[in-house]
Amino acid sequence: MALLATVQITLFGSFGDYFNSFNFLLAALVILLFLVDFKWIVYFTILSGLILDIYSSLPFGIFLLSFFSAVSISDFLLSNFFTNRSFYSVIFLGLSAVLSFNLVFLITSGLFYLLGISDFYIDQGYWWKLFYQIINISLVLSALFFIINSVSRKFKPNFIRS
Repeated sequence: MALLATVQITLFGSFGDYFNSFNFLLAALVILLFLVDFKWIVYFTILSGLILDIYSSLPFGIFLLSFFSAVSISDFLLSNFFTNRSFYSVIFLGLSAVLSFNLVFLITSGLFYLLGISDFYIDQGYWWKLFYQIINISLVLSALFFIINSVSRKFKPNFIRS
């Protein structure tokens, strides 16, 4: 996760708006929800949020809170509604993770802006970046799903034979 965070910050953070909107950490956390126990996901989420908070100019904890909320909401949806581990459930969980991440990010950064702690404000470019994030997480999760599906049996359905 630390290597993935470093690649996301250094390599993709310096490109334009489209490549800057790749959120590989969130995509990796969504895929890991299907593969490992939630206790490990919490550790990876805390590590990812802390690394991004260290390199961010925003108040400390915004990324940690946003990642943790997105992963918690995605885990709730996975355990209660999308139990079949299909391609559509992976894509929908990725979309819900992006939307909940951005919702919590906007609420906390807006609160810090109103309190005078931060000077982050939303402009038209943010909405384009959100649109690009939705496209990019769908592409990344599709590629990861098909790679894992061809290598492993984690996403293949199990049929009970009588």
